[in-house]
Amino acid sequence: MGYRASASGTDRRSVWQYAPILRGFVLQPDDDHRPPRLAEPLRRALALALLTALLAACGGSVQSNDPVFVVASPVPPDSGFVTYRHPSGAFTLRIPPDWIAGELPDPNGVRVQFTSLEGETAVTRLSVYVVNTGAPMTPETFAQAANAYQPPQDLAAYGWQELERADQRDGSRRLVGVRTYPTLGPRALNIFLQGNGSFFSALEVDVTDASQAVLDTLAAVINTYRVNPNAELITGVVQQAVAGVTSFTGVIGFNGYHAWTDPDGVFHLTGEAVNTTSTPLEAVRISGVLYDAQGRRLAEQSDILPLDVLGPGQGAPYDLRFEGGRPPAAVRYELNIAGRQADLALRSFYGPENFAIANDRADYNAQGRLVVRGELANIGPGIAEAVKIIVTIWDDQGHVVATETLFVAKPQLVPQEAVAFEVPFYALGGPAVTYTLTVAATAGGAGVG
Repeated sequence: MGYRASASGTDRRSVWQYAPILRGFVLQPDDDHRPPRLAEPLRRALALALLTALLAACGGSVQSNDPVFVVASPVPPDSGFVTYRHPSGAFTLRIPPDWIAGELPDPNGVRVQFTSLEGETAVTRLSVYVVNTGAPMTPETFAQAANAYQPPQDLAAYGWQELERADQRDGSRRLVGVRTYPTLGPRALNIFLQGNGSFFSALEVDVTDASQAVLDTLAAVINTYRVNPNAELITGVVQQAVAGVTSFTGVIGFNGYHAWTDPDGVFHLTGEAVNTTSTPLEAVRISGVLYDAQGRRLAEQSDILPLDVLGPGQGAPYDLRFEGGRPPAAVRYELNIAGRQADLALRSFYGPENFAIANDRADYNAQGRLVVRGELANIGPGIAEAVKIIVTIWDDQGHVVATETLFVAKPQLVPQEAVAFEVPFYALGGPAVTYTLTVAATAGGAGVG
């Protein structure tokens, strides 16, 4: 049997035949990427040290020799903000209504990043990290957690130049410095660390190239942060700050985006997200926001891409489903996407290069549903567990009109083992002309790296 390598989004096969399908209402897409809502406050004088122009010494674009510090006002100017409350109840913040929250998977706690639109660029300025350490935050345990989160320069996973450290009267700590990422390069950061009960919090504020208006907004937001140490969070271990922002306009792109409504009234935003960097990304989350003609937010949906690791140049489909349908007043939508440089997922990711596909075809069954079927084989060196096949359907204009992800029947595949697959589609947003297949899994066995 002749197997072909698993497709990564560029090798398109033809659909044999197609029947009439529903065409949905298409919003006028906007290339801007804007963000979700969030949270509540911490009663302390958080001095927001806003570092501007320090990156020149590190090879960055900021032009200055000395940091500039701005202290937040005693009463944050948060009029017009909305309250974001994390689903776990661990923290709240008050943020501008056009900020979008994206939660990143973290096995040890809660990690959320907040993105806003600056001109035509979506920029993540704030990330919040909360861990239930399981032990009271005494001065000693807090110091240990703080050093674990941001180690000294010689122990940091990413380049770190500390410029100032200030321990506050309430027991919290503020760090000012520059962290250098492989993808983004040097970023000017203010990091606020604090302990509440057994909870450790780290708020990272990216002030790189920030305008005064942005700095004022960040100061107001930071002063509204509040922790609920009674929230039910699993006990975790504070990890080093290596999962910084790795995505903004130009880092992850969009391809084939489309909007449509299925026969059940569900409104879909479909398309493909493409990693345009030379670095693998993980925990890539996409959000779609619907707006009316006055720019008011009507609805928002978000999801994690089906590929655990998005390799350089690789694409993965998305389908944001608005179960309540398209609001009658919706006239446009915006997409926002964020991820981080791959680390945790890479250790167990068993990628598309380890699979081959044979005898695949797409046709319509007796019920008129499109079905993509075939066989796939594990041609890699290890055992593959939780094998899933990701199928994307394209129309003749290059739009993604449907996507489905299906786990195969066998719990694992040993090397050279094959299994049949059959992926049905219950609704399409346009004529099904071509399709692409991607297979991925989790590496079986202990100690996979």
